[in-house]
Amino acid sequence: NKPSLVTLEDFFRFAVRRFRAARLAYGHGTTNATDEAAFLILEALGLPIHHIDPWLDYKPTAAERARLLTLIDARIALRMPAPYLVGAAYMRGVRFQVDRRALIPRSFIGDMLAGGTLPAVKPRRILDLCTGSGCLAILAALAFPRATVDAVDISAGALALARRNVAAHRLGDRIAIHRGDLFRPVQGRRYDLIISNPPYVDAGGMAKLPPEFRHEPRLALAAGGDGLDLVRRIL
Repeated sequence: NKPSLVTLEDFFRFAVRRFRAARLAYGHGTTNATDEAAFLILEALGLPIHHIDPWLDYKPTAAERARLLTLIDARIALRMPAPYLVGAAYMRGVRFQVDRRALIPRSFIGDMLAGGTLPAVKPRRILDLCTGSGCLAILAALAFPRATVDAVDISAGALALARRNVAAHRLGDRIAIHRGDLFRPVQGRRYDLIISNPPYVDAGGMAKLPPEFRHEPRLALAAGGDGLDLVRRIL
């Protein structure tokens, strides 16, 4: 009952209950209704997203209550991924601006970079193919402070978003943005490390995508009949 929503705990329980009833699809930073509700509420209010418990007694203002109700309703009615609704996503605790011009950051490569498992020799020149929002290029630059990074994508819209993220992390002196098809914009250059999260969804997978994933750019997902069209070209 909306009139009984007074504290953040009330909104949190309300959102979880509604998300579960709506049978939403997850996979854009969270895997369940509880985490999705916590992320949406905390990020919407500009609070640290790691733990909701310290904020459960907080009483949102009238404007904040209206915003939360609008976001909860939109998550269900539009089946829009939460990061698109609040304009932000996180990888390994690093915040990125996101919108529908690029995939929502969620690559395992981010875990490998931040976890220090890749590579043994510290690279000085790195290439990020299909950079999208620029998230992996940024994580690579943060993981290897002495490296320079070339970030390539074919989408002008995605690269505009990547430039915003690079500027937000103050890495413009170490990350160069290039528009073009795979290696073409950087032909002749050599790299110590090449990373890529290219389109990887096969035709069968595209046909079965939940509505949440259909809000993302098709160009960044669809990869032909077997999902390897871009992979073959890269190799």
